[in-house]
Amino acid sequence: MPNFMQPTPVRWLIAVVGFPIGGFIGHLIGGPAATIPAALISGAIAGAIIGLGQGLALDLRPRPLAMWIAATAAGLGLALAIVTAMIGQISTTNEAVALGGVSGLILGAGQAGVLQRRGVAISWIWAPVSAVAWAVGWFVTASIGVALASGWPVYGLSGAIVSQIITGIVIWRLMASRSPVAAAAA
Repeated sequence: MPNFMQPTPVRWLIAVVGFPIGGFIGHLIGGPAATIPAALISGAIAGAIIGLGQGLALDLRPRPLAMWIAATAAGLGLALAIVTAMIGQISTTNEAVALGGVSGLILGAGQAGVLQRRGVAISWIWAPVSAVAWAVGWFVTASIGVALASGWPVYGLSGAIVSQIITGIVIWRLMASRSPVAAAAA
């Protein structure tokens, strides 16, 4: 049985719920992303929950699911810690967009590795697409007036819907482009 199912756009959008849930739990446990340790912890927790939602939407089996969750958690935790170390707590739209770009690039690179292991030939495209989608997600959230100074580790529902639409279109095309041999072997 293959380790990936061809996701439908609707199934991928269901993973949207991982963003507000992950952000809330990450913020609750790790605290506001105002310090490097808090950013690392809240980002990793939020990333794990988001990765779980996305992995379930992809119908990943246990090992690839664990790899997807780990890549997302490590990527978001690391990115949030790096950006916090460089600029402190996010307080402007430009800082939020930069955080989104860095987060999407780092976690997207890890996720691309999982896609490559599952036979997706042009999986490298996932990292820059994720960077753009996460930057747009933070822009949307900041634009509707969400208080950035609260130190959320990830953007909210509005940004999640937009970013998941962007990444959903790409993941749908990437999964459709897998070779039948690679898909069967995955």
